[in-house]
Amino acid sequence: MSKNRGKEELRRRYLAKAEAIFEAAWARGEKEGLTLSQIEETVGELKFELTGLLVESMVEVQGRRQIGPGPKCPSCGGEMYSKGKKRRRVVTSQGEIEVERGYHYCDECGRGLFPPGQAIGAGAPGVE
Repeated sequence: MSKNRGKEELRRRYLAKAEAIFEAAWARGEKEGLTLSQIEETVGELKFELTGLLVESMVEVQGRRQIGPGPKCPSCGGEMYSKGKKRRRVVTSQGEIEVERGYHYCDECGRGLFPPGQAIGAGAPGVE
């Protein structure tokens, strides 16, 4: 998948999800006659869902960029090898999201790496 096609596919999915969430929130407001507090809560839920989706999408795109040799193991410094794509639920500052990206393994020390970055409450960046 080319870089632009991948970006456009993610944009299409994001906008479709945003539209569906908007319509559901709008319908709820019209049906239930929400108070100001309920409107704020509904908009907050919308923001949370969209933020999570965008974080998920950007992590997925970033995970596709890696080319060449595997990353260095943060534990022993050895070269890690790819074990293919894996799906994981990770906790971010925006809440829990599901991402799919490359998973790497170190034969030297047996550590796994699920780059990029570090989830909240995790040890070393992306290390399992």
